[in-house]
Amino acid sequence: MWYSGSTSDNQSGGASKPMGKFLLIILTIVATAVTTSAQDSGAPPAIYKSEADILTGLEQAAASSASAGGWSVTVSPGITVRRRSSSVEQYAIFHPYSVEIYRILEGSGTLVTGGLLKLPLAESPNPNIIRTANGIEGGLARRVSEGDILVLQPGTPHWFSSIDGDSITYMESRVRIATNPVQYQ
Repeated sequence: MWYSGSTSDNQSGGASKPMGKFLLIILTIVATAVTTSAQDSGAPPAIYKSEADILTGLEQAAASSASAGGWSVTVSPGITVRRRSSSVEQYAIFHPYSVEIYRILEGSGTLVTGGLLKLPLAESPNPNIIRTANGIEGGLARRVSEGDILVLQPGTPHWFSSIDGDSITYMESRVRIATNPVQYQ
């Protein structure tokens, strides 16, 4: 007989009390499992890369190529630590779809921002990098050094016109924010 909730059925049937206890035990086990599972899943831990790993990665990248874009170690998608060398010609560039944030970690130099890229433009395999080997016309030249932060809006030309010493190292965050290219060129 199915338990109807009346005391007369409960007393006469006798089977409903054990069934109720059984259901209560099952529900308690299921609730405990769900709660434990939810507590165990949680958020993922932070992405971490040690200074030693970053420096080793930069040294290995520098040993394998001489790039105008410098050498970089990716910390997570869109976040890199980049080192540029004073011994390699620097391209003036802009990113028509992305904002970039630089935090200078080591070294110093002159960064020109704004203005226009001097023509002719150089070939680029990436549609988010428009570049020239001829520098920038106009713009604002600023001496940058350790601790400085710069925010480059989409379409803003930028160029290290000079790097003091051997190199400059900075953390670069590049986030694509535009669906249509931003260009002042």
